[in-house]
Amino acid sequence: MNQEEGPANAEEAASSEEIVFDEEKQEKLSRFLALVLRHRAHHFDLEMDDEGFVYVDDLLDVIDERQQSLDWVEFEHIETLTRAEGRKRFEVRGDQVRATYGHSFKRPIRYELAEPPPQLYVGTAKAKMADIRQRGVLPTGRQFVHLSVEYAEAMVVAQHQGEGALVLTVNAADAHQAGVPFYKPTDGIYLTSSIKPEFIDLEVEYGRRGRRGSRRR
Repeated sequence: MNQEEGPANAEEAASSEEIVFDEEKQEKLSRFLALVLRHRAHHFDLEMDDEGFVYVDDLLDVIDERQQSLDWVEFEHIETLTRAEGRKRFEVRGDQVRATYGHSFKRPIRYELAEPPPQLYVGTAKAKMADIRQRGVLPTGRQFVHLSVEYAEAMVVAQHQGEGALVLTVNAADAHQAGVPFYKPTDGIYLTSSIKPEFIDLEVEYGRRGRRGSRRR
């Protein structure tokens, strides 16, 4: 074996290994990244591009200066977090990182268009149904409406919105055919600007599909 190849291969192998850190630290880092990358990048003077990416080095500088409880964080911790199992909340591309969804600031995030499956699901609360019947589903403090591929995941979202959790079925293929744009920032989630009532199955009550033609007396 060429002696010059040994160190290079060893270094490559070491760099490919994920950093291991406990769940408490992962949760703390995830919460901070969500705060900065979804809601307050401007507050921390971070330059963000049209797709929501900021330079990791700039983010690490912010952590060093303003978040002493995270002074252990390095690039590898952020990269490892983006590869965690489940929904991908963050994405690393080269030397940049972004939140994949959930942005609340006014500057719109740009995504590539995607064709949705026939149906998607959105979680909500019974108290919002009157408004949904009139205006449809609108973003609430976010840039986009978040739609789930899985019914169960939409129910989890609904349960965070108060009593009377509901899951509505969105006829996404029909909406897409009518010209409604959809985006897929990560597996399991689609985004859109709004969903009109005509594309929503409104015969749903407390997470269960109602019987057609039934009426309360």
